[in-house]
Formats: sequence, C-alpha cells, structure tokens
Amino acid sequence: MSAVTAFLGLVVIVLAVCSATVWRPSATATASLAQAPDQPYVLVEPGVLGMAGSDVTVTATAEGHNVRIAVAYSADARAWLADDPYVSVTGLTDWNVLSSRNVTERCAEEAGDTAGATAQASGTASAQPSASAQPSASAQPSASAPTSGCTPLRASGADPAGSVLWQSVVTGRDSATLDLDATDSDLVVLAATDGSSAAPVLTLSWLRPVDTPFFIPGLVLGALLILGGVGGVLFDLQMRRADEERRRRAAERAARLAAADSVQTVTIPRVGDPDRPLTRREKRDKERAEAAGEEWVDPRTGAVLLDGVAAPPVGPAQDTVQQAGASRGSAVVPGLDLQATAAHRSARALADDTAFAVTGTQGRGDGTADDLTDHNDEEDN
Repeated sequence: MSAVTAFLGLVVIVLAVCSATVWRPSATATASLAQAPDQPYVLVEPGVLGMAGSDVTVTATAEGHNVRIAVAYSADARAWLADDPYVSVTGLTDWNVLSSRNVTERCAEEAGDTAGATAQASGTASAQPSASAQPSASAQPSASAPTSGCTPLRASGADPAGSVLWQSVVTGRDSATLDLDATDSDLVVLAATDGSSAAPVLTLSWLRPVDTPFFIPGLVLGALLILGGVGGVLFDLQMRRADEERRRRAAERAARLAAADSVQTVTIPRVGDPDRPLTRREKRDKERAEAAGEEWVDPRTGAVLLDGVAAPPVGPAQDTVQQAGASRGSAVVPGLDLQATAAHRSARALADDTAFAVTGTQGRGDGTADDLTDHNDEEDN
C-alpha cells in the first residue's frame, strides 16, 4: 500500500504538470472562416472584433493575390459596398470557427439604411428633397424584382484600395496582417483582393488569460502522497528489520536451550579466593546474620564471623587428644582410628618387671577396696 500510494502521488504530479503544459488551452484564441468565401468581399460586422478581447489581430490569406485589409466605421463600409454582394461575419460558432452568412440581396428596409448611410458618407448639401424630385429608376422595383421587396446584389469589381472612406488599409502579397484596438465597437474590417476575385480567408486572433486551476493543487496532493508512501515504506522496512531481529534472537535462544539439553546452568563462585568480591546473595546473607547476631561463614576462606569478628581457629582433633593424654595418661578420644588407638595403648602399657603398687592418689588413700576398684577402672579405661 505504501508503494501504491507513492506511485499515485507521482501520477498526480504528472497529471498536474500536463494540465499546465500539454493540456493547457492556448493563450491565443484563433477563429477562422469555416470555408473559403465565394464572394469578392468579407465584412466583419460591428462588435465582432471585440468579442474575445480588446486587442485583435486580423489576418487575410489568398494565395497568388494581393490581399487588402481595410478598417472603417460601419456606415462608411456599407456605403462603399453599396450593391456589391459580400460575406458577413456575425460572430463565433466556437473558439475556432467564425460564424458567417452570404449577403447576396438587399430588402426594402436594408435599402433604406444603405441609402441613408450613402448620403451621410457623401456629404450631400441638401437634407430636404425637392418637390419635383422623382424616385430614380434604381429605386423603382423592376418587373423582374421578387415580390418580397428584395433586390439581388451585383458585384461591381471595385478595388477597395483607392477609397478615402477607410481609416487605414493594409496590403500584402498572399497574406496581410493587421493589429487593431477594438475598443470602439462601431469599427469594422473589410477584406478583399482586387475586387474581381474571391475574397481571402479571414482569421481573427485574440490574446486571452488562461487559468490552470489543477496545477498547484495537483502538485501539493502529489507531494503529500509521495511523502506518505515513502514514509510508509521506511516504516515497513524498519518493522521488518525488527521482526527479523526478534526471530534471530528467538532462534539463538532456542539453539542454546537445545545445546544445553534443557539444563539450566548457574555460575558457581570460586572457593578459596579471598580476593574475589562477594556476590549479592552472599552480601545479603552476611548482613542478615550480622543483624540477627548469628554466625556467618565466609565462603571465600571458610572463616566464621560473629558480629563481624572472626572466631579463633580450632586445632586438629589429634593434638587435643595428645595434650589430654599427656595430662591424664589414659584418655582416648573415640574419634581416632584403630591403628592410632593401638599405638597409644602400647605406649602407655606397664612393663612386666614393674612392681605393682597401690597408691592413694585417686582413692581415699587408706588401701581399701574402693581404692583398688578405682585403679582397675582407670586401667580399663
């Protein structure tokens, strides 16, 4: 799970970067006509130039022709067109395609608007028509005119480059480009070649702000996922290492127990080494004996201590017997072996030629039977 989390974090970061680079919308919105025009002029209607921004770039392209882009106010452009058919650009179908329609006839209301615009553009001196003025032949509907009140438009083949109605004109071979400030919504653009050939393909471009809302959140989320995954991997490795260490120690303990055949061994303190320190148990036994006033045997030397003072040593049993025998003459310690006892009795036996005498040292001294009995008892002992 830790590795999967880290991988997901990496994927999220890659997607965030792609959203700000590969999948990022273009900072330039470019829209062109869906197809090449079949009329000699292309007119961009008022308000279209500023639909996506105030700064617009107009590009007209026609291979093998001189291309002209003319800028004028709406009334001046319609006055110059007069009865010529044209392609009207009315807006945007989407961010890539301009919506357009072919204008090939003019109806009665459109004719009135065009006549008024022409009169304003030509600067006629009289605003009131004379009483004797009669409608011109062109104003009278012909017999061949449609019953709907619309008249067809016919191309005149006029070249827009020589007119004084334009604010500015840009000319180029095969293509022409014009950067325009479209703050004034009444400005229009007319694109043409020489007036007798088909109009060029028109393209409008705007600079637009492009947001990347998923870039920063994607980076943050991806970084958190990667950190969590890496931390989880490190924690997992540490836990596995600790588990392996526990298993190793358990195996070593089991091997030691198997080698010892389930017999527990303890360390036996060395006896006869007076310089070794006492063990904790020996110290506790010593302190307990001293507190109770009892004897305590030092396991290092075998000395008997009473209240911390060593008791005087006791000599061998044989020396005690000899000293007692020298003073009493016939005392035998029962703890001696048979050979030592026989040697001691032979050394104390009376000689055959020694006269027997009764002394009174042990009896009453009057030579009675009690004195003799005591002497015989001593010999038997």
